[in-house]
Amino acid sequence: MKLTPQTYEHYLMKTYAAWLGKIIGVRLGAPVENWSHEQIVSTYGDREGYLVDYDIFAADDDINGPLFFVRALLDKTEITAEDIGNAFLNYIPEYHGFFWWGGVGVSTEHTAYENLKNGIRAPASGSALTNGHTMAEQIGGQIFSDCWGYVSGYDTARAAGLAEMASSVTHDGNGIQGGIFVAAAISSAYTETDIYTVLDRALECLDPDMEYARVCRDIIRFYHENPDDQNACFEYIRNTYGYDRYPGVCHIIPNTAIMIMAMCYGRGDFTKTLTMLNRCGWDTDCTCGNVGSIMGALVGLQGISSSWILPVNDMINASSCIGCLNIASVSDTAKMFADIAMKLAGYEPPEIPCFHLPYGTKGFRGAVCTVEDDALRVQGSDVYRYTYYLADQIYDARYDPEFSPTVMPGDTLFFEVSSPESQKIRIYVRDCEGNEYEGMPEDVKERTVLSFRIPSKINMTVNLCGIRSESSFVIHDFRCEHHPDAEYSFADYPADEYGPRYEGDCMHNIRGFVKHSGSWNIENGALTCRGSGMISTGVLGSRYEEIVWEFMPDKCGTVSLIFNMTGFQHYNAVILKENFIEVVRVNVNFQTVNKFENDFRLNSKTSLKVKYINDKIHLFTEGRDLECDIRDSLHDLVGFAVTDGEANNYGLKLISSFKYNSGGEIK
Repeated sequence: MKLTPQTYEHYLMKTYAAWLGKIIGVRLGAPVENWSHEQIVSTYGDREGYLVDYDIFAADDDINGPLFFVRALLDKTEITAEDIGNAFLNYIPEYHGFFWWGGVGVSTEHTAYENLKNGIRAPASGSALTNGHTMAEQIGGQIFSDCWGYVSGYDTARAAGLAEMASSVTHDGNGIQGGIFVAAAISSAYTETDIYTVLDRALECLDPDMEYARVCRDIIRFYHENPDDQNACFEYIRNTYGYDRYPGVCHIIPNTAIMIMAMCYGRGDFTKTLTMLNRCGWDTDCTCGNVGSIMGALVGLQGISSSWILPVNDMINASSCIGCLNIASVSDTAKMFADIAMKLAGYEPPEIPCFHLPYGTKGFRGAVCTVEDDALRVQGSDVYRYTYYLADQIYDARYDPEFSPTVMPGDTLFFEVSSPESQKIRIYVRDCEGNEYEGMPEDVKERTVLSFRIPSKINMTVNLCGIRSESSFVIHDFRCEHHPDAEYSFADYPADEYGPRYEGDCMHNIRGFVKHSGSWNIENGALTCRGSGMISTGVLGSRYEEIVWEFMPDKCGTVSLIFNMTGFQHYNAVILKENFIEVVRVNVNFQTVNKFENDFRLNSKTSLKVKYINDKIHLFTEGRDLECDIRDSLHDLVGFAVTDGEANNYGLKLISSFKYNSGGEIK
């Protein structure tokens, strides 16, 4: 089968089922990660289904990787390992969140990150020659590789090739073989109906002389010789390929062996396969995530019980350094994967209705919501979705799921609604302080588009948006136009305390801002960062006209205003030094655009305005108008950076334009 506009619908549904399978497996395995088989059985017995009711599951490294590494393909169709390494640096916060930061020489991903940051490019960043065989053959090359199967367009060889490149950023040897296996198995499962055929096709993509392939074939052999004795197979694995036989924290071979076992003895049944695998123990969220992905692609939505899907409520959270991307829906991200596959196949992806995918509620809650006939049917009178999470609204913060709001003051919400009987319906939003703002109620029966421009209020962070009615109704479409009018004064600004983190302490977050690096706090009426760091807020796709920034420079290396930011390696900045202003463009590489003489007074409040006028960026400071050679409107995220010193940020204002006028200091 080939991916074409005619087969897109089938491909999208398979991708959605595979991605849901991944998320289900991670949610199932997360509460018993690194437990032994005996601990799991003694605590949970033979229970099927989720072991913990997470409600809103916060974030997990197994989800972060596939979501963000694949974004290397958003802007180009031909990529290299170095491009994926750049995506690694673009989206991963420095030394917190996203994955396990266990130390260089202990955590494979931490080790590779440090290599990339220090200029060791992929694939050398993950090679055994650079890091040693133990680091190279831990499980991470496998657990992040699902996405390459999702975007392969029925082409198993393409899935294997992309996974080989991506795994080489962090791994080598059997670590790369695992990435290839998972991606190839998922791609094969889009068209095959038999799990054993899927396994055979995936194994054809591997080096038959390497341990990974030999172990997989050994477990398949054991199954065929003992098809009714899964317990004997598990004991064989523990005795032959157990954790005690492989070095490192989480080696790929033992976990792969039980994955193969579960798929063989599960005989194509989604629930039986995942339940069996999770009871084995070891790295449960990783193994169940990968196998859930393969099985989801194999059996499709019809083969996954709704009891697995409904608790997810179409929501997925992450912990990249781009906060607005950390609140997403399963259905939207599944479409992102399928659309990338279409682009790789040479086609423009089609538009689909907002509520096209089954169970694709976009996270709306508060009433009974079901997706039918490309619409969200609401049984109740109040339905909403979170646009930012407060601490008590997510289950935990193991992987530092920092958020910036997905809608801002000044943005305009649009809902297309209808009703069985004429009734008054209105849009509303609630901020993080509990204040509510409502649009005008409108009489609705036939399909009607309601709109509401969110009012602007200093230090306002929108927590949720929704619809209020008199009785049940239908939502046909939902969208937001991002033209923010936001103002921040850090003189009295809140921080949110989430927790627990992976290390057991609580996550501290400046409300609505996501840090890439550094230690940021509110101190003495200012947003402060000591040493070096970067922090940002905003929504991708935003357009604004003006930024106003109030700050106090201290004796330090540099302090910068960041704008037009789409990632840590893609932004513009105004860098302020003691004697000059430098305007730069960062597009992986650093380029100076303009340089102006200046004499900032240290320890004195200063104001800088950035404005888009007549197709150019202008800087206004101390009575001067400095025209820059940037022919680009103001867009996407804004933020601050400090290098080697202190600076106080007092305020930021974005006009609706985007007027970020932050009344706080950056130190």
